[in-house]
Amino acid sequence: MQQTREPPKFGNAREAIRRAFRDVAFPEKIAPSEAANRHRFLRNPGAYSGPWKDSPEPSQHLEDPTNSLAMTSTYAIIAVIGPSQMGKSEIGNNWQVHSVIYDPADMAFYSPTRELTASYVTTQINKLLEECPDVAARQLDSASADNIYLKQFRGCDWHFLWPTGPNFRARPFSRGRLDDYDDFDQDIGDQGDAVSLFEGRTTSFQGYGWKLYVNSSPKLGAKRGIEPLVAAGTSKRWWVDCLSCGDPFEMAWERLDFQRDGTALEAASTVYLGCPTCGGVHGQKDKPLLMKTGRWIGRGERAVTGGKTGVIEPNATDSYWFDGTFGLAPWSTLARQYRTAELRFEEHQDEGPLKSFFQTKVGRNYVSRSSADAPVTADALTERAEASGYKMGVVPDGIVAITMTVDLGIDRFSVMAVGHGVGNRTWIIDRFDILTLSDGITKLEPFRRREHWSVLYEKVLSRTYPLQRDPSLRMKVFCTGIDTGGTDDATDNAYAWWSDMVTGSRKARRAALPATAIMLLKGGNKPGSRLLPAPTVDAKRQVKGLPECELWIPNVNRMKDIADYRMRRPAPGPAYMDIPTDFPAKAIAELRAEEKVEGLWEKPEGVRNESWDLFVYALVVMLRMIGLDQNLTNVPQWARPPRPKGAARIAEPTNDPDATPQPPTPTPAGPRVVQAKPTGPTRPKPRRSVRTVRSH
Repeated sequence: MQQTREPPKFGNAREAIRRAFRDVAFPEKIAPSEAANRHRFLRNPGAYSGPWKDSPEPSQHLEDPTNSLAMTSTYAIIAVIGPSQMGKSEIGNNWQVHSVIYDPADMAFYSPTRELTASYVTTQINKLLEECPDVAARQLDSASADNIYLKQFRGCDWHFLWPTGPNFRARPFSRGRLDDYDDFDQDIGDQGDAVSLFEGRTTSFQGYGWKLYVNSSPKLGAKRGIEPLVAAGTSKRWWVDCLSCGDPFEMAWERLDFQRDGTALEAASTVYLGCPTCGGVHGQKDKPLLMKTGRWIGRGERAVTGGKTGVIEPNATDSYWFDGTFGLAPWSTLARQYRTAELRFEEHQDEGPLKSFFQTKVGRNYVSRSSADAPVTADALTERAEASGYKMGVVPDGIVAITMTVDLGIDRFSVMAVGHGVGNRTWIIDRFDILTLSDGITKLEPFRRREHWSVLYEKVLSRTYPLQRDPSLRMKVFCTGIDTGGTDDATDNAYAWWSDMVTGSRKARRAALPATAIMLLKGGNKPGSRLLPAPTVDAKRQVKGLPECELWIPNVNRMKDIADYRMRRPAPGPAYMDIPTDFPAKAIAELRAEEKVEGLWEKPEGVRNESWDLFVYALVVMLRMIGLDQNLTNVPQWARPPRPKGAARIAEPTNDPDATPQPPTPTPAGPRVVQAKPTGPTRPKPRRSVRTVRSH
């Protein structure tokens, strides 16, 4: 049977002409913020979902920087500094929506790394296309028009890149975004910073106009990254009018007031925004009304009630200081987080949480609390030693545990003993160098000769110190930290020595030590990392049948900040570092060998710093053994100062690992005593000790 085919149907001529004219018609002239109001629809499960313009969150501060990205604006660079989650990236997203629909041109987006760029595309850009059908409708249909690193539309492309020399040289762009600028390398491929490199690729567009949007939370200080870029621009700040007297004031962190000497919850419950003129109190419920009175005030302008006067100074960069007080976070949350970070500093001298708070919650670079103070001098430490009242080699009252730390040299082991007490108080007990083996003749070579490490058992691990109040009683070492940094040979020797120590030796009459008796250390070079990350385990260096040998890599830059603060404490008390009267002047100089330059500790060339490193590592050892809260109840009884009971005399412990120490005779009166069997650093024979339990 013969089949007939129907002829194709003609399209609708009017519709075809209408579509063609729509594509060639000059787009409507509207501001980028208006484009967001028309076309963006938010979908945020658990938060607001709906049209952008109807969001209940105050967003008045986003309008001016967004509109400055229009090509009709006279500014070439728009820069925003501010905390996380405050709409900085949304400004760029709204600009891209406007660019596709109303002013097409190719645009390049740069994120610090390739992985972060891909993550931004999958979590933000793809979501934006789903939320904006009018933008998605202009996307090309070809398979290559929609991938992680390229989105193609009618009239323009979006390129998603990361900061490398080739990516900036690849092709010119008239529009660009640098997201999280302070995470960029400040010298990309030895060619310069990202802002300069991008501007260099806009030469062919100089006569027609180009735009670059740069945003970041601050991390690099006042001289690098986003802050100097913003400071050199129009430097606009957000001002509001007091709801009581009507006078304008800057809405900033300094205007928040709360109870600063109580708990974090008390700070959260008492927070308010104060007017500097009349003292008017504004609570969280007043924030929407305050934001409605807000406006940006730049250089050359002055805020007046209901507006501003003056003429802004000419500049190629339009810049904005975002502050956490007019962000999404409630003021009570800011107060609670700040007080929590401040208490952490007061208790542990760790500025990490404070630094994180100001950078990510307030939106400004953190200024160290010690920056305005002169560093403690060697002379001041000498005076402290002269007034200490104890000599090297003895244990003063107050010490609960002793740590030993060892640093490697080409021809020596440098050693320090540090006592630790309540409230993070420390006492330097001993400082010496081991230059020879036990024969007193053979010179040490720790990097080359593995067998030379055996001297550490006799001269460090087995060492005990007499109590100052009763020299007949001697105190054992809680834990020993060894710096394995240096050459691969030194690291190999450290692992082999650790394995030998935890194995024990019948020939040398040396009992096996528990794995926690020795801590292998290596200084970390990531200033932004955790204080003490989880240890690493090198499978190639493990010995079958033994516990895993762990290598701890602390954030030495932050640990040195903590050590420096404790050294600055002027009077005995919590977090105070005490020094023996006969501590060598050379060792005191080593404690002050390093200086802080642009947030990083540096050692001048040719200066010795062993005592400083050893003291810092002593704090690391205690951090690992009992935690940041320094709960000294976790120190086992065998590592504490021995206490005589009644008239019974306690025999002086020896360094013989096979000797079984006798427990003191408990007194009949006093707290209830429970017999316990803690683990110690040696296991020659069963050990008995006492644990006192007090009723609460």
